[in-house]
Amino acid sequence: MTPAEADAELAAHLPRGDGQAALLEGHRRQLAVFPGAPAPGFEGSALHRDGPPEHLTVTSFVLDEDGDRAVLVLHRKAGMWLQPGGHVEAGDPSLAAAALREASEETGLGAVLRAALGGAPLDVQRHELSAGFGRSCRAHLDVAFLFTAPRGAEPVLSDESDRVAWFDVDALPPDAAPDLPARLARAREALRR
Repeated sequence: MTPAEADAELAAHLPRGDGQAALLEGHRRQLAVFPGAPAPGFEGSALHRDGPPEHLTVTSFVLDEDGDRAVLVLHRKAGMWLQPGGHVEAGDPSLAAAALREASEETGLGAVLRAALGGAPLDVQRHELSAGFGRSCRAHLDVAFLFTAPRGAEPVLSDESDRVAWFDVDALPPDAAPDLPARLARAREALRR
């Protein structure tokens, strides 16, 4: 995937909610300002983990088919419960594919995950990072996608997390990311539309 292809994927996203249009424009601007090297890699681009201090990442909201429960990971570096996610890799054909790969790696549910919303992004977000993420990485420009998994599917712990588990969307653990309740509410609403 090239930065231009990522931008086309973002351009097809219809932002819903407070601040989503401005965030989306910021993500797209970052791709334009930091397009990086030409193929085969994207070193120096806004898609690369070693690119600019603010670069695009993907996350995956994994809900059961009713939207009542979500799979979360206790992220080792962040020290809080989050949705699965991570950096885009050079071999990812799209942002949606990167999100599916991350969800599969971090939850072990790859074989049963189903894309929702026709594979379009659910929302976009920008979040500052702690020093534990390195000095060159100040913020992640997150692009989130929505997936479903059957209610009885059991997640499997990965090397990146301390725990992985299902939680009721309305009863998240106290050490969940502060923006998680609002983003999960958006995910559940989108799934039920």
